[in-house]
Amino acid sequence: MSLSTSVIFYDGVVSKPRQAQISPFDHNSVQVRYEEDGESIRQYQYQDMILIGALGELKPVIELPDDARIEFSDELPDWFELGNKKLHHSIWKLERSPTLILCSVLFMVAFAFGIVKWGIPQAAHIVAYQLPEQSLTQLGNEAERYVVDWTTPSQLPKSRQQQIQKEYLAYVAEGQPAQLVFRGGGQIGANALALPNHTIILTDELVQLAKNDQEIIGVLAHEQGHLIKRHSLQQALSSLGLSVLYVAITGDSSDLFTTMPLALAGANYSRNFEAEADQYALQTMHRHQIQVIHFANFLQRLGAEDESQDQNSPFKFLSTHPATPDRIKAVKAFEMKHQSQS
Repeated sequence: MSLSTSVIFYDGVVSKPRQAQISPFDHNSVQVRYEEDGESIRQYQYQDMILIGALGELKPVIELPDDARIEFSDELPDWFELGNKKLHHSIWKLERSPTLILCSVLFMVAFAFGIVKWGIPQAAHIVAYQLPEQSLTQLGNEAERYVVDWTTPSQLPKSRQQQIQKEYLAYVAEGQPAQLVFRGGGQIGANALALPNHTIILTDELVQLAKNDQEIIGVLAHEQGHLIKRHSLQQALSSLGLSVLYVAITGDSSDLFTTMPLALAGANYSRNFEAEADQYALQTMHRHQIQVIHFANFLQRLGAEDESQDQNSPFKFLSTHPATPDRIKAVKAFEMKHQSQS
């Protein structure tokens, strides 16, 4: 029985395909017979071959050292003793399996979900804590310019600003003071923002909404929590998607300086970040014997204020501080817990 197999052969000299026959010569080599001004024969060692395995409808191809090429019309014959033949053939069969295709699709969906759910946030956390102070300052300064464009000069009396500054240093800063910047609300209304250049921006409207300074201290402590935990940086990095994974792996953060500042200025915090900043604020107030209910009262009033504002505004305080009823409930739970312990 003949072991010869029909193939398409390219001789490496011209691009013209030729009908050819390939057959075993010995255990280490094959010979190829084709017509070129009569019958021509070439011999090739298995060790010199490069197998390009079948993929979908594409059949196996052998690349040869003299730039020649062999194309098979079906899977490699049984007698063909190339070492990795079975592996490539198994992969080819699996690629054509409906079950495997379905499993692959499900795997990719699960993988993509995992990247979005855990991979990107974790990479954002890593990058946020790896960026040097110089980078934080540069990014924060650029973000602050956006906020200044959205707001107006503060109309609060200097004496009132100084009083709030004094209370911030006494009750909130705790050795890590930020620069307090007062601005008129402009497009962002009653709001407070923490930027990574160690700046907290407080609007006149928010100060006016507070019934007492304890409420303002609660808000400042909340923003201090965002600042200490680098939440705005993490949230902005997460919004960049897969590019943050590239930064986490390579350490090349050069592109961040063109895309990050606007994302920082308009960062919408996740519920986890809000809860973490709230707990930071509550613990700060508790340490200084300030009743935490003041923070809940302010949140409730702010929620009512928000309902009367244009719901399409992208700059509402509550758009970056979601789930107000849940947050108020958490404040009251914190208060009850510490009352029972005292």
